[in-house]
Amino acid sequence: MNNYKFNPSTYDGLLELIEKQQLDEHIKTLTQWERLTGEHEAEQAADYILEQLKNFGVQKERYEFDGYFSDPIHGEVIVSSSENFSINAKARSFSQHCPEGIEGEAVYDFFSEEGYNGTDQMDRYQNFKGKIVVSWNFYEDYVKKIESAGAKGLIHIWPSPETVIHEETVGAIWGTPTIDNVDQLTSIPVVGINNHDGLHLLKRMEKEDTKVIVKTNVQSGIKRVSLPIASIPGKTDQYILVSGHYDSWHKGATDNAGGNALLLELARIFSSEKGSLLRGIKLAWWPGHSNGRYAGSTWYCDHFWNEINENCIAHINVDFPGTKGSINVIPRSSSIEDKRLLEYIIAYFTGQKPNHFAYLPRGADQSFWGTNIPIHIQFKYEQAEKIYQTPGGNWWWHTEEDLYDKIDLELLVRDTKMHISLVHELANLEILPINLRSFVDNTRKIIEEVDRNSDDQFDFTPIHDALGFLSKRVKTLSETEIEHVDAFNNLLKIVGGTLNRLMFSYSSKYEYDNTFPFQPYPGLAKVKNIYSGNVSSEDFLFTMTYFIRQRNRFVNEVREVCCRIDDYLKIIFCNS
Repeated sequence: MNNYKFNPSTYDGLLELIEKQQLDEHIKTLTQWERLTGEHEAEQAADYILEQLKNFGVQKERYEFDGYFSDPIHGEVIVSSSENFSINAKARSFSQHCPEGIEGEAVYDFFSEEGYNGTDQMDRYQNFKGKIVVSWNFYEDYVKKIESAGAKGLIHIWPSPETVIHEETVGAIWGTPTIDNVDQLTSIPVVGINNHDGLHLLKRMEKEDTKVIVKTNVQSGIKRVSLPIASIPGKTDQYILVSGHYDSWHKGATDNAGGNALLLELARIFSSEKGSLLRGIKLAWWPGHSNGRYAGSTWYCDHFWNEINENCIAHINVDFPGTKGSINVIPRSSSIEDKRLLEYIIAYFTGQKPNHFAYLPRGADQSFWGTNIPIHIQFKYEQAEKIYQTPGGNWWWHTEEDLYDKIDLELLVRDTKMHISLVHELANLEILPINLRSFVDNTRKIIEEVDRNSDDQFDFTPIHDALGFLSKRVKTLSETEIEHVDAFNNLLKIVGGTLNRLMFSYSSKYEYDNTFPFQPYPGLAKVKNIYSGNVSSEDFLFTMTYFIRQRNRFVNEVREVCCRIDDYLKIIFCNS
């Protein structure tokens, strides 16, 4: 993309087709319903989406499948001390169903405090056996650790001061469980409480030994659900996948009725371009994002793996557009795309360049790392001042208060314009906007940083050598004139998909990582800050064994990428 020119005037006509009233009507309709996956009102939302697609004359499909879902109904904490009191709580999705309650001594995890400077964590979890942990941490990996240590339950305190309690999940399995990972389902009750009540509980625990009872009502099981898909064909079989979840906690106006309305407007507007785009467009409304750990996108990837692997060149996920106060837009991606593409689009429609780029998180229905999709993108929308510890800084996130009044239609029109621009660019650019040199250079820096901050016994030499070989080939490739566009794009798709997979997952092409928090190159990053002196000898051995296998995977995949590039270059040089 050295000669890339951003020229939105070529599709001004499409931008002018946006109808704010149409967006508004979609949101008002969708926010009538509490769209919990598998429930009647969620199916009504799917009916509405499909009805609108029919009215637009867009090709559509309704897929139905069985999935495993977990609905948190109620949570409560009863405190027994010299002062007995009850705390409002919310059970976490995929936590254990304990309606009669689990009783135990409350223990505070000091290490969970932000900025806590304790150094020796070797004995951290030993104190949790038979107790109920009170913590600032609720991430899935943490829950599994305290569970393994014998904790009876977890009370999670929200870190910012809003009085509402946010819905959340502690499911460690990505998508519907399999016979190989069903044992990873959470086996302890987990609840969330707000900051005020959490601090009150901690003060009581400072004064005296405190017993608590944690009650949860969590309904987990199989439901049959709907997945709407729209298709707008292009001149070739290749396409861009644009997606967003239609399920929600409660009525979910910003999360994600605004995204559903945006996708419907894309379908309506691009329907006039049917057959004229170089690449087609598929639009997907996922179920099971909230109470199924991305079950919808995972099911779709499983059942259309080969088609996605062969033909999908980009996945754009849409979440939280048009949120009141979210004036800042941050590009999140795998970082393999030419950053100018996103920079130009955001600057043009917001009036300011993004102040930073971010990696895609472990979430956002990013279920496609196993396939060779080279470009993965999501815009993140943030408040000007982030007071609340939620993804966009919005206090109403994942609560009953995420209602229609939290939508800003002017911002939703802006965000719709950005997506029309992004989709149109990706659908019509002759050469895929991928910058392999920048990606490989950044990879080397990330790997070097992990190497510097781990025990010397973790030998990164084969990894550094493989990256050296790759860097030379990518440099040669970037300096070679493109003679056969289709062959070059196919190479970028395979190389980009493989490198993304290494950076964003540790699994095979056909499986999914767990839902634990993301670090770049997760298969290698597990050794960061691990030294023989700060973990047990058993844990060091287990980590070393894991590292060697991930090192083998990395080196072999990079070598295969080098062979692909070599084969392409041989053909080019032989014909020149």
